[in-house]
Amino acid sequence: MAIRDYLVIDIAKPVQTFANLSDYFRGRVGDAEAYCKLWIKFGTRPIDMTNKKLRFEGDDPNNTPFVDAGRFDAGDDGDIQMGMITFYFPKGIFQVEGKWQHAFFKLQDQKGSDISSVDLDLQVLPNNVEMGINIHAFDGDLEALKKKINQAIREMNAQQLLNQIESMKTTVGAYTDLIARNQILNKPDTIKLINDQIAQESAKLDSKMSSLSNQLNGSMSDLRKSVDAAGWHYKGLHPTLINGATGWITMDLTYNDTVYIVRYFGWIKVPGNTFFINFTTNPLTQYLDLTNHTIYGTMMMAGDGDAATKGYGRVIAGVQPDPSQGQALGLWSSVAAPLNGINNSSTYQGLLNLMIMGPRWELHNV
Repeated sequence: MAIRDYLVIDIAKPVQTFANLSDYFRGRVGDAEAYCKLWIKFGTRPIDMTNKKLRFEGDDPNNTPFVDAGRFDAGDDGDIQMGMITFYFPKGIFQVEGKWQHAFFKLQDQKGSDISSVDLDLQVLPNNVEMGINIHAFDGDLEALKKKINQAIREMNAQQLLNQIESMKTTVGAYTDLIARNQILNKPDTIKLINDQIAQESAKLDSKMSSLSNQLNGSMSDLRKSVDAAGWHYKGLHPTLINGATGWITMDLTYNDTVYIVRYFGWIKVPGNTFFINFTTNPLTQYLDLTNHTIYGTMMMAGDGDAATKGYGRVIAGVQPDPSQGQALGLWSSVAAPLNGINNSSTYQGLLNLMIMGPRWELHNV
């Protein structure tokens, strides 16, 4: 990945007042889903953006406020766990050219806690070609939610109607009492007229509540259908380091009805005097038969001393150098000449980032 293409957004808010977004991105009036690459950090530490939300807020050159929940993914070369994402601005957010008066990103975690970034220097270019053509109205996630809430309040103003009905009941009671004491014109038609009015108001309230209930039930049904249609499932797997290897390893299995995707990620350190080594258990084998399914990836390793200073290793899943270890991840080291398939006193360490995928039918026990 080209790190220079990513703008670092430091949530820790360092001394500098602005993050110059214009060097990495310039929107144009009328752009739909324009994007920029961001590296979200807290100081020097990358932030894992898994299950987090990133919202863009600001006032455009006309001082019109915009708030949107935003959308991001890993893009072509990013890494969500390392905070390297591609952020997409919503359709209709760039209405006029010029410099935004105020703009920043706001990060929200799973608990709903918010923390904002420093202010952004954001420039929007003109669109002279389409000048005069109406820009699509901006309707961000928060705006849409606000409209739904307002609509629900209008339709569910039941308490006010109930208060009116109770007031009418009190009035009816008072008139009924007066009629009973012959202090007002005693006409049965008067009582009937009032009762009919109460019945009409009650019927209107029942109709509105029934209509709103049907609408909400339909919206929830549509939401469930959308989630079911996506059809993605996730499992977090927990390997155990073996044979003297140290560090940490994590595994993720994601699948739907068509494909599966597996990611091995971590930092391992293998002991010296090794050439072939099984360094961790492989929980994936409970879901995927790796007996005749060799999967491997290359990782760079750094030595710690008296032999080679760096080299490469091939991580192997499915076919292990030592069959007695069962279903484990093996490492075949080709780090440097001093190994030559024999002993090497140096230890080696490196970053493991191995991804595999295949058809869903290969999985079992899921």
